[in-house]
Amino acid sequence: MAAALQVWSHTFAKAFDVLPVSLRNLVQRKVDEMGLRLEAFPHQRLQGRQEFKLRAGDYRVFYEFDAKLGRIYLHYVGHRREIYKRN
Repeated sequence: MAAALQVWSHTFAKAFDVLPVSLRNLVQRKVDEMGLRLEAFPHQRLQGRQEFKLRAGDYRVFYEFDAKLGRIYLHYVGHRREIYKRN
């Protein structure tokens, strides 16, 4: 089974690039892990929003996915203290 294609938004890419290397590796590993079992992965939808959240230590990734196409649309990444304040 192939990993899901990751489609990064501009916002995600900007935030990801400024993370320390150890956190970038953690986030990338978690996203890759999710992509390997996209249909069976326990996705958690954000309350009142379309996106789902993925935990990576104290950081969160907001994303959407299409299991039929095998794609993960990565929207935001940030510390849990700040990311939930996004509109």
